Amino acid sequence: MKKYMFLFIIALAIILTGCSGRDENEKDKIPPIPPVLTPHLGDTGDPPVEYGGQLIVLNEDNNGIDAVPDGDWIRVLWDPFKDTDLSHVRIYRFNDFNPEPVFMDSISASAHYYLDTDTNIMERVWYYYFIDLVDLAGNTSRSDTTSYALLPKSILISPADNSVISPLNMSFKWHRIGSVGKFRIIFFDENYNYVWHKDITTNLENEEFEVIDFPVNTAQQYAGQSLRWRVDSFEYDADKEAFMGSESNERIIHIGQI
Repeated sequence: MKKYMFLFIIALAIILTGCSGRDENEKDKIPPIPPVLTPHLGDTGDPPVEYGGQLIVLNEDNNGIDAVPDGDWIRVLWDPFKDTDLSHVRIYRFNDFNPEPVFMDSISASAHYYLDTDTNIMERVWYYYFIDLVDLAGNTSRSDTTSYALLPKSILISPADNSVISPLNMSFKWHRIGSVGKFRIIFFDENYNYVWHKDITTNLENEEFEVIDFPVNTAQQYAGQSLRWRVDSFEYDADKEAFMGSESNERIIHIGQI
């Protein structure tokens, strides 16, 4: 009886070992479809652009790598991933002065973007990003590289945050920091839907700018409601054939009744 039991144990071990070997051989070894980082397609208020075979109306969520109003940070955006068995994303960064890629962070593959909040980001320096996409089996694929450079933020002067202003006399002032080629004062409703903007080519002799011609008919439509506003800055880099940019901090205004 002991002899048969011993033989049974050996046979079971052989079976389990064989199964384990087949599992290892059949393990998923196919890497994910390479991810695609979304380049800077433009800015809210620009005309629609063609991307991925479609005409896109640009907004804060789909315009690609960009500055953000919350801080001196860069948002890295990617096109939707095509695989479903994904684990995480590894983000890497380098710049013209430090060309060796540096690992920045690892985040869930369910994220749609990465916000680089590094306090050491320098103005007017081009930062380059790429990502590795990792699936549940540990396979990886690498993206292309995209880049962006930050400008100094404009400083909003008036009206103060949460001010109540008349729709018949809407005046906005801000202070320029550094040399900037163009400003865009832009307005959103409470749900971040685009409302209106005005582009201003800068005069380097001026440090303070003002817009007082907000359309009265548009202002009247929002009487009794609130709007968000900020000032975006742009400067064209001829060497990179691309724009650098920044977005000021945002303020809220409440438009009074007529």
